[in-house]
Amino acid sequence: MSAVKFSIKICLLIAFISCGTYSYATPNNQLPQLLQISQDRLKATQANKMSTNDVRGVELSSSTWLSGLPSINLSYLSDLDNSNIYEQEVSLNLPIKSFSLHSSDKQLRQLTQDLQGQQVALQRLYLSGLLRQSMWEHRIASVKLSQLNRKATLLEKLHTQQKQLSDAGELPLVNLLLLERERVDIDLAQIDLKQQQADALSLFRSLTGRNEMPEQIEEQSHPDSGNPDAVNTALMQHPLWRLQSLQQQQQLLMIKSQQAGEQDPWTVSLTAKETAGDQFNDQHLGLGISVPLSFGSALSQSDLSIWQKDYQEQSLNSERIYLELKTQTEKLAMQQQSLRQQQALLQRGLSLSRTITEHLAKVKDHNQIGYEIWLRRYMDALDTESQLALNQVTQQQLHSQQLQALGISL
Repeated sequence: MSAVKFSIKICLLIAFISCGTYSYATPNNQLPQLLQISQDRLKATQANKMSTNDVRGVELSSSTWLSGLPSINLSYLSDLDNSNIYEQEVSLNLPIKSFSLHSSDKQLRQLTQDLQGQQVALQRLYLSGLLRQSMWEHRIASVKLSQLNRKATLLEKLHTQQKQLSDAGELPLVNLLLLERERVDIDLAQIDLKQQQADALSLFRSLTGRNEMPEQIEEQSHPDSGNPDAVNTALMQHPLWRLQSLQQQQQLLMIKSQQAGEQDPWTVSLTAKETAGDQFNDQHLGLGISVPLSFGSALSQSDLSIWQKDYQEQSLNSERIYLELKTQTEKLAMQQQSLRQQQALLQRGLSLSRTITEHLAKVKDHNQIGYEIWLRRYMDALDTESQLALNQVTQQQLHSQQLQALGISL
């Protein structure tokens, strides 16, 4: 019987030491490459979809100095008293942008480029979230499976030892049945975990086209979540918040341009006029310019009310986005702190479970109740080992989620 006790101690010691193997690894450069692969695959899918639907991309552009299309006016006037006098006129009208509108368009063009850049950044963040989700769900399932496999191995060794004693008549058969019942629970849990692992790998494969997860998925540190200034600075660079801010700037610039009357063009007219009769023929060329005069606001109260309503909605939406991101970041930081506290308690609990199991092993063979208590404590010790290993990996997963909440892509 001493061999059984000794093997139990060795198994517990090996399992306890192995729990420390899940530590923060050195970040690698593979994660940004995976993100780039995902972006390229997404672009290729969109291109194939457009080709399948026979959709043609449209290149849009605006004129640098014209605010609209040129127009031609033709007119012909004839006399009513049969004196053979007529007048005809041709004019070419060019709607020219004012200098202020030209400057405003230049700012809008820059804002549009910034908006497109933020949309790309938001796409990168979205794909980063999917990649992080797939990789960490696969890692969590793998760690759980590894712990269950180790638990199953230890139970199998114990089952072999107990069976030898049972066959020799030293232990009742119910002891083996209890071990087999524990093994059924392990097998059931393994089925669910393997499905979770397969689902995570399927998502990863659809994003990257690869069938194997990277070995190192840990990421570099992020701004100190306990420092409000660092968190606020990071959130101000979040692609979603930046996109909302740029949209507000764009809307404000457009309404200011309309209010100043910059949308009304300067009209330059080139005119050719001919007046002719039986005894004369006069021909004239002329140049005219029409400049709108801005006195006060060029906006109607209706336009102003609509803009104020839209601007207030965007302002509220911007505040809502910021509060949601900040709340999520704070929530993840508290979860991270809670996991750190649990880590110390789990290590203490595992040490106590090992000691209790060793003491119960001395009296477990005196009666059936003692054996059941010992087996339950033995299972608790193995479960604590699994919780300890899972806690460490979950901390790493939360670290990745914090980066996602702060808007930091892979």
